[in-house]
Amino acid sequence: MDAEPDKRGTSRVLVAAAVLLGLYQVVSMALYFWTYKPTGDTPLFSDFYAFWSFGRFLEAMPAARIYDFKLLESFQHALLPGFHSFYPCAYPPTLLLFLKPLGMLGYLPAYLVWTVLGLGGFILAVGATAERSLLPWLAVLAPTTVLTIIFGQNGLITAALLIGALRIMERRPLLAGVLLGLLSCKPQLFVLLPLVLLAGRRWRTLFATGGTVLALVAASLLAFGLPAWLAWIKALPRFSRTIEAEWSSLGWKMPTVSAALRSAGASHTVLSVAQLTIAGAVTVILLALFHRGRKEAAPSSLDSAALQVGVFLTTPYAFVYDMPMVSAAAVMLAAARMAPGQAWRPGERILAITGFCLPMFIFSGVFNGIPLGPLILIPLFALLVRAAWTERTTPRTAP
Repeated sequence: MDAEPDKRGTSRVLVAAAVLLGLYQVVSMALYFWTYKPTGDTPLFSDFYAFWSFGRFLEAMPAARIYDFKLLESFQHALLPGFHSFYPCAYPPTLLLFLKPLGMLGYLPAYLVWTVLGLGGFILAVGATAERSLLPWLAVLAPTTVLTIIFGQNGLITAALLIGALRIMERRPLLAGVLLGLLSCKPQLFVLLPLVLLAGRRWRTLFATGGTVLALVAASLLAFGLPAWLAWIKALPRFSRTIEAEWSSLGWKMPTVSAALRSAGASHTVLSVAQLTIAGAVTVILLALFHRGRKEAAPSSLDSAALQVGVFLTTPYAFVYDMPMVSAAAVMLAAARMAPGQAWRPGERILAITGFCLPMFIFSGVFNGIPLGPLILIPLFALLVRAAWTERTTPRTAP
């Protein structure tokens, strides 16, 4: 008797949440265009100018020279009169393979292609389920989505690759490996993946991942030569120094452990030890979790959610617009708890909501000086691991 009213009540809540989130997206985009003042130093969809300028640079210069900071800075200034900032290229030559075609397009057409690929891929990754439910679409409507679109960043693309690969791993293990291999173009988000595949004995996916990485490296060597790789490796320390120099404008956008400690005034030694300790603990926990599920056809949705959050606790460099995968992890937890026979545990709703809204909280600027990222991500990760671990004794949520 009570099940049907409860189901109707849940549906109303989901509809209301979807409407409110949709309004947030529309209002945020409208405010952006309303307040945007077109100047050379503030390009439309600002961060996308970096990716587009990299593509343009590759059309005009040898790829290895893109890691020459002074030359790239001069090129960006000449490309957009009035632009006086600088976007260094910290990405490996494998990503340059995909950025070069952007340089063949005009700025707005390139941005449109970039956004359609990212948003379309993310919708497929989180929304393509057999269930007719609004819940997966809340991840698409999360606050981090519109932030990523406004900045023209790649967070939707990276989230689509990771979530999509984990979702299809049972049916298409080789394609899942290809998607994960493509994520190696952003190494700080990739480094955990081969380890958890190894722990879970996902051999076909692991081999496909390794093969894709090798194919990308080989293609980049053919396209750009060995000097591009040597120049990238040589430039990495300088990129770290650039982050340090621009910390006042960049640090508050990072939800990572390192960023929190850096903002609190921790020494480099304390920061490094803490980051390595937490990254090591998270890695060991994820390896144990994925090893425990090794006999199943694919990781569960909660395994995947734990990995999506764990990525942010192991890397020192990640930004608020890299977080669509975190918002999606919070939605995965909600889906698991709202499944038949399941129930929310104390504190889980609050953590799911705060994890979902974390990018909005950080970007609001209201919490500057508070290490909000780790304060939410660490307990959210612990909660997801506990839920995934205990899920093995109950019917599994479909990934």
